[in-house]
Amino acid sequence: MFTHSVVVQNEDVTAGESPSYDLPVSPMSHLLLTLKFTQTTEVLQCPFVDIPALLAKVEVLYKGAGVTSMNGLDLLACGILICDFESWGVNATGQAEAERSLTFLVPFGRQLYSPVECYPSTSRGELILQITWQGTFSTYIDNVKLQVEAIELPDAHPERFLKMTTSHVTPTAIADYDVELPVGNQISDIVLWGTTIPIVTADTATISKIQIRKNNSEFMYSKANFETMHNMMGRLRAAPGYWGLHTHDALETPQVIGAADSLPDPQNHILSNHLLVPFDVRRDGVHILKADDTKDLKIRISPDDQLAVRIIPCEVVAVSAR
Repeated sequence: MFTHSVVVQNEDVTAGESPSYDLPVSPMSHLLLTLKFTQTTEVLQCPFVDIPALLAKVEVLYKGAGVTSMNGLDLLACGILICDFESWGVNATGQAEAERSLTFLVPFGRQLYSPVECYPSTSRGELILQITWQGTFSTYIDNVKLQVEAIELPDAHPERFLKMTTSHVTPTAIADYDVELPVGNQISDIVLWGTTIPIVTADTATISKIQIRKNNSEFMYSKANFETMHNMMGRLRAAPGYWGLHTHDALETPQVIGAADSLPDPQNHILSNHLLVPFDVRRDGVHILKADDTKDLKIRISPDDQLAVRIIPCEVVAVSAR
């Protein structure tokens, strides 16, 4: 049995603020954060990236320690890539004053509603949700409201839960560099984001190649390229159609806007700059990265430039180690 309840109901949102909310105390599968807003302009539809950008940081804290910590775009990515969760959104019509919404997942297990992998019970006030809102909202967005809903599993006796927190790195040179990964737990996947991807005539990627190193040796991923790692994400999740506008190539000369025989050009996916490094591919534990038997675990990144990278290890934490 599960219980689906409302934690926050249509609370008005103020740019730049960082409100906190007490969360329920029973074992919890996941949270659902829904942003409601009014689209201010017609014809020019609100760029989809402006919606997750509202969430500068989403944190779930247990006694002050991070269980979840990432921005809205990465939260969207982790929902799709780790939990197969895709929000459909409401009313992307491009009309002025359209009432729109989008829901974000904050998971505590890779399989939602699992009584074995979810966040264990807590005491009141120990587990909180903290949201830091973007300093200035998009001019396409107005009247932002927040809904938060929790899915509890009152009868669950979890053995483990999912922990995902973000590391921010900017390389100091265009040369291979290592970033330490957390040890002590098992790692199911790593979600990465890099500032630059190949475009037009510039074949440049902030994360050009990756390698996993354990105990100072190559481990599982001896070398993998950006292009392959990015493109194979569709193995887990095909590119959805909701994420924004596309363009049309008109065949007529001169071109006729809206011509019936124009050809649609799909645009880059909203996760164009993300990479997934999967270990526990089948969610059966066979290939999960064991980080509880080492003190030396790193990801090595080969960059083409010196721009920002975000790294989100998806740790599977034993409840006894919380």
